[in-house]
Amino acid sequence: MKTFHFFILFILTLFFNSCKKDDVREEQPGTPTSISGNIKDYHRNIYINNFEVKLEKYWPCSTGIIYTTYCSKKITSTLSDADGNYQLDFEYNLRDDEKYMLVFNENGSEYYFHEFVSPTGEFYRDFNPDNIIEGENNILNLNAWIPIKLKFNLTVHNNHTPPLITGIKYNGESDFGTEFTYDDFKTFEMKTRPNSDIDIKFWYIENYNSSNPIFHYAPVVHYHTSDNPLTELNFEIDYNDF
Repeated sequence: MKTFHFFILFILTLFFNSCKKDDVREEQPGTPTSISGNIKDYHRNIYINNFEVKLEKYWPCSTGIIYTTYCSKKITSTLSDADGNYQLDFEYNLRDDEKYMLVFNENGSEYYFHEFVSPTGEFYRDFNPDNIIEGENNILNLNAWIPIKLKFNLTVHNNHTPPLITGIKYNGESDFGTEFTYDDFKTFEMKTRPNSDIDIKFWYIENYNSSNPIFHYAPVVHYHTSDNPLTELNFEIDYNDF
């Protein structure tokens, strides 16, 4: 057992030493480039102050024994101002094995759910840092918002095929997962967007473990949220109705 523990310690030592060694690789001259934009809570119509935007680069750094991991290095960071504006200035310089990565509000005192805003005002979730254009000012706007919670008091009648599944969708997409109810009554909380039109959905699945599952959906509940941190809702769902 002592030999095994020594072997694990030896591997971890090599792993961290490798990252530490690679992390001090010298920066080469690059091309002046910037990323700027505005950070706003579009659901509450307020600009977000002191929201951190950080640019890092990462690359594979092998331990030389079992597998390859990744090392990273901070390039620059900034905080948004009172009007939600920010700008990152840096020297664009990537080696062949390096990529950029953006990190948002990593050490913020409040949890923000963030997504990107297209030039036409649509929200999207995935931004590929490979799209950063060297030598230009790259515009990247964010919708950053603190979720609210809905407290469900859910009564289930004729629950013959548990679980009853509860989900919340905004513009046809789920944000914070689903909740499963196996009993006749359950109280739980789910996160969602403030001041938004959402769809609350309930369903169960027949023949779940078969190659031909059957989904049974209750009528969709259209609901407009407020900006209250917590709103309590009561629902009675009868399996015989769907």
